[in-house]
Amino acid sequence: MVEIQVHHKLLQTGKIKNGICPNCKNRDDLEYRVCGGISRILIVPTAPLRRITKVFCNSCQKEFKLKDLSDDIKQAVKYERSKNPIKTPIWQFTGIIILLTILAFGIYTGIEMTKLEKEYVKSPLKNDIYKTNIKGEYSTLKVYNVTKDSVYILLNKFSLDSYKGLEEINIEENYSEIKVLSKKELQKLYDENLIYEVNRE
Repeated sequence: MVEIQVHHKLLQTGKIKNGICPNCKNRDDLEYRVCGGISRILIVPTAPLRRITKVFCNSCQKEFKLKDLSDDIKQAVKYERSKNPIKTPIWQFTGIIILLTILAFGIYTGIEMTKLEKEYVKSPLKNDIYKTNIKGEYSTLKVYNVTKDSVYILLNKFSLDSYKGLEEINIEENYSEIKVLSKKELQKLYDENLIYEVNRE
């Protein structure tokens, strides 16, 4: 299980000039409080949390959500905060940066592997392994020999209903029957995604 932790803290406080408390009606006893924080996956900072601004009255000790107060108080808080804006440190995005880097690397690797596979299909070599999915049955094929126009394929006598476990049936004694395909037929199987992965030692 991946543990996601949420950490809140007080980021900023300030007085609201000429602010009147909607509860006790006292003036100049209001202050705003900005709370925020970060989320972490394990110990890695992932992203900053949404900041919440509340207003507190020092006279009656009552706290208000900023959205529930008058426009005058909202504008006063906005003005006070603009004089000392809260900056978000870049390190708080560490988790997102790591995830995006992994994603980008995965996409790049996938693109490069696809390029290699296309080359492998165009120029097959002995012992190439093709992973197949034909009508929901997963199996493997093995290249036995290659001539100018034809590819001799060893058929695996076993198939599975999932791609998991293919490595377990990809053993020498499971290959017996030989089928001859033209290179065009082999290319067609790959283009139609019946051959969905090509492995070469």
